[in-house]
Amino acid sequence: MNFHGFRRTARSTLDRLFAEWVLLIPIDSTNFDLAKISKKRGRPRKTPEAVTTGPKRKRGRPPGSAKKKPPVAEKIKRPRGRPRKDPSSQPPGAKRGRGRPPRKSSAKTRSEKAGATLAALQHDAPGGNGALATEGASQTHARIRELIKLAKEQGYLTFEDLNEALPAELTDPDELDHILMRLRKLEINIIEASDVDRYKDGKKDHEEEEEKPEPKLDILDDPVRMYLKQMGQVPLLTREQEVEISKRIEEADGMVQSHINRFGFVARAHLDLAAKLVEGGERFDRVILDKKIESRERYMKLLSGLCRKVHKMSGELERQYAQLTSKKQRDPGQVKKFEKAVAKLQALYPQFFFKQRVTEEFVHLADSHFATLRSLQEGLKNRAIRHAREAAQKKLRALEVSLWLSPGEFDERYQDLRAWLRKALRAKTEMVEANLRLVISIAKKYTNRGLSFLDLIQEGNMGLMKAVEKFEYRRGYKFSTYATWWIRQAITRSIADQARTIRIPVHMIETINKLMRVQKQLLQEFGREPTPEEVAEEILLPVDRVRAVLKMAQQPISLQAPVGESEETNFGDFIEDKSAENPSDMTAIALLKEKIKDVLETLTDRERQVLEQRFGLVDGYSRTLEEVGRQFRVTRERIRQIEAKALRKMRHPTRIRQLEGFLEAADLEPIAKPSA
Repeated sequence: MNFHGFRRTARSTLDRLFAEWVLLIPIDSTNFDLAKISKKRGRPRKTPEAVTTGPKRKRGRPPGSAKKKPPVAEKIKRPRGRPRKDPSSQPPGAKRGRGRPPRKSSAKTRSEKAGATLAALQHDAPGGNGALATEGASQTHARIRELIKLAKEQGYLTFEDLNEALPAELTDPDELDHILMRLRKLEINIIEASDVDRYKDGKKDHEEEEEKPEPKLDILDDPVRMYLKQMGQVPLLTREQEVEISKRIEEADGMVQSHINRFGFVARAHLDLAAKLVEGGERFDRVILDKKIESRERYMKLLSGLCRKVHKMSGELERQYAQLTSKKQRDPGQVKKFEKAVAKLQALYPQFFFKQRVTEEFVHLADSHFATLRSLQEGLKNRAIRHAREAAQKKLRALEVSLWLSPGEFDERYQDLRAWLRKALRAKTEMVEANLRLVISIAKKYTNRGLSFLDLIQEGNMGLMKAVEKFEYRRGYKFSTYATWWIRQAITRSIADQARTIRIPVHMIETINKLMRVQKQLLQEFGREPTPEEVAEEILLPVDRVRAVLKMAQQPISLQAPVGESEETNFGDFIEDKSAENPSDMTAIALLKEKIKDVLETLTDRERQVLEQRFGLVDGYSRTLEEVGRQFRVTRERIRQIEAKALRKMRHPTRIRQLEGFLEAADLEPIAKPSA
């Protein structure tokens, strides 16, 4: 019986069967909610016998039957809610209980109410009056309970299961529709037998999705989110705050420059760097501020005279300080004169127009001198040997002369220098942290170009730090306007240098981008891919140059890249190995060697051995006549005669016929011609 035949069954005993079935199911024996089994809502239909044969009744209330409203004075305001208990009725000291009062013994339980409802269903069923517990009904209930049990086990029912379980007396389609509706209210899925596999797969996938825990996006496990959260806690700067921080940076840099120029070794460092610049050992743009000079030629001419002045003044100051330190007590007048000379020398240093990075290198020199001073001082405390102590004191005096300061003065000035460096770093950090959001907004525009988002942020931060060092607040514009170009330049340069596996120069990147734009424009005009000749004509470049640029723009492919959907083969499996031997040629050569070996077996032992030694048939090394003669203890002429005789035998038709067809293989790997 198919589904349409199943619908053609009767419904005459539907309510009776369903009421009896519900009565036979225990209240707590199933997980299905009995509240879902609800009676039909609304007024029950009248039976044909109840319809009178009189005139048709008009709808609505008959005239004159409207109730009279009571007067306003008769209206009694009805209190809302539960009436309060009289406190006098409670015993003294008794606490008032909160919540619902305990159930009375006469109150009906939920099971009793359900039993009463089911009894009503039994009574209201067609042909009811409580006389439904027949033998056929009990059998039907048992089958339906088996269906429910089967549905709980497998999670669904098929129409075949219903056809097998329900009795054949059910022929009314309405009754069967009612049964299906009741079963679906119990959340039992009824499907076709052909859809069982698809239903199981879909249910399994749904269960796996429900069981699969959602990934916990912990902020500690996501560096990007953690970085963005910390960045969002820093407030933005106003124009006045930017100017204030810039002034602090300028003041700190000036004090660092002043402290570092007071040290005597800085004069020698200026002269050494200038000498490298003149000799070409140092790049001009790395150490010189171009915007401070008129031209490089003029600067190089002035540099030589400046170096002579510094060399002369530094030598004189070194001699003066040596004289000051040689005396037990320093003359205040000479000390004052020495300080004035040092100030004049310091006034010459800015004329070198060195960049800030040169000052940083001088700071590293100060660090090394301070470490040397500390090591010498510690050595003087621990050395008990006289000559070792004198050697340490001699080094300490030489260091003092190179510094133009006593150890105590150098220590004090060095600590001041480190303090100003910390102030400058603190101010620069404030400026950088307040503008990190600018880096994020710019880095988002350069994603999916070969670098990860974090790498783009880091490169942009490096450009931001350069902008902080070069920002000039006196020009009047905001720092964000100035820093944007430095951030873009840093990100684009990093993409050009690091995005590709094979690095391409920056100028070639620009050429490739220009060529790609022309290609897209021609593709829109022609509706096809343009040829290299058309691109060369449009971009005004030679055709060979265009082909080279197009070849350069190709991205490399990994040899381990999977090919196809199976992912069992790699791209490298399809590339020809030039160093590998051709299998067909190797097979032909192996057969040729076997045939030659068979032909050589027809010769005498001496002839066979001579040919094998002469042509290298055994180990691939061909020997001379003298080497073979020494091995057989005969002359080279005798070996030549044996070889000639053996070759004549090899040319015999009975033997040479076996070697026909191997000429091509012999040409592929010719046998080495023996040397005389």
